[in-house]
Amino acid sequence: MKRADLVTVGRVLRGEGKDGTLKVRFYPWIKEPFFKEIFIEQEGECRNYKIERYRQAVNSSFLKLEGVNGLEAAEAQRGREIMVHPGDLPRPTEGMYYDFELLGCRVETLDGQTVGTVTGLNEAGSLTFLMVESACRSVEIPFVEAICRQIELDKKLIIIDPPEGLLDLNEI
Repeated sequence: MKRADLVTVGRVLRGEGKDGTLKVRFYPWIKEPFFKEIFIEQEGECRNYKIERYRQAVNSSFLKLEGVNGLEAAEAQRGREIMVHPGDLPRPTEGMYYDFELLGCRVETLDGQTVGTVTGLNEAGSLTFLMVESACRSVEIPFVEAICRQIELDKKLIIIDPPEGLLDLNEI
């Protein structure tokens, strides 16, 4: 599987124990690993691993992967990203989106004016901004329902209704 087809959900911190268990850190939006297999990139190739067991202890998560046996094999995974297939992620609640779903979306105003393409997201406190790039400028658009009126993931399209001056004022 290609890296571009996967979503990063965490990172291997280190090996833990003689049996090859990995101490891992999942991104905060992963409350509990719900997947049966993960992917780890090695030498330019994303290799899949079945999860033998998962356990949580205090603030630490531990995975035992099929085929990773012994501390030396576990340590070889240190620092590597943990990825999953996007189809294995649970659908967020209505009105919620994964960051990777918004990346690459075309942004247009209600009247059809193209603003640009979402290239990133920026969190500032409790507010999230869409980083939108066009050929001649970059703007940050607050990702709030009052401005982002329609999101069509199947069309990779976000329709916005920006307050007057937002696209000029917010230009970076």
